Amino acid sequence: MFKVEEPLLLTASSGSNVSIQIQGVPTGQGVLINYITNPANCPKSFGNHIYVWQTTSNIVPWDKVPDGDSPVNSDSSTSTQQVNFAFENKGYIIGYAVAPSPMAVCATIYMPAGQQTNPGAWEYANLTLSTVYVGTNLVQVRYQGLNSYTPATNKNWLGLWQGGNVPYASDPKKAIVIPTNDQSGYPVIEGVTLLINTTYSVGYFMVERSTGRTSLSASTTFTVGTSPELIAASAAHHKH
Repeated sequence: MFKVEEPLLLTASSGSNVSIQIQGVPTGQGVLINYITNPANCPKSFGNHIYVWQTTSNIVPWDKVPDGDSPVNSDSSTSTQQVNFAFENKGYIIGYAVAPSPMAVCATIYMPAGQQTNPGAWEYANLTLSTVYVGTNLVQVRYQGLNSYTPATNKNWLGLWQGGNVPYASDPKKAIVIPTNDQSGYPVIEGVTLLINTTYSVGYFMVERSTGRTSLSASTTFTVGTSPELIAASAAHHKH
């Protein structure tokens, strides 16, 4: 009996990522930062940090030691805290890291010199992840990272789980490393079995897998189904 393979279709998808915003007006002692992370994140326990660099660019100076370093002081996944540093009338970039390392920064705010009271001049950026294709044994995602960041050098990785969220415990069905240092890319997770009418989630992690299991910076959740046209074609073939 001839059987038409029924490729999977992406029937729904959604994504989440870390974001930060400045609250109020910066002072000589620092700035109030509101952060939004994954609902299951425990920022204090997982060693999240907020870093500050003095700079004239909206790109993190990755090779420079931060001018300010504030550990996140709450296990609330969304909160606001004071980030202390000697604020002068200069340009700054503030970065949220999902691990105690500047190389785990995944969301930034750039405040140009002289613009601390002009929110319209502040530039925001963050790492994002989305689903672009699913098949019966693979999924392709798109990541868009921060300028000049090097994901392969920093051993960033992706994990795939069945379910509507990325857990902070339990092993993924499959994990792969980001293969290049490209700022954005379309990596493929293959060698998995994806089931019809089932929801899966992919997480993007900033720290090498053996030690970076809680360094989740972005996720994408998708549900798959079959193509109605191919189901009809399959049924037609089965009748003959």
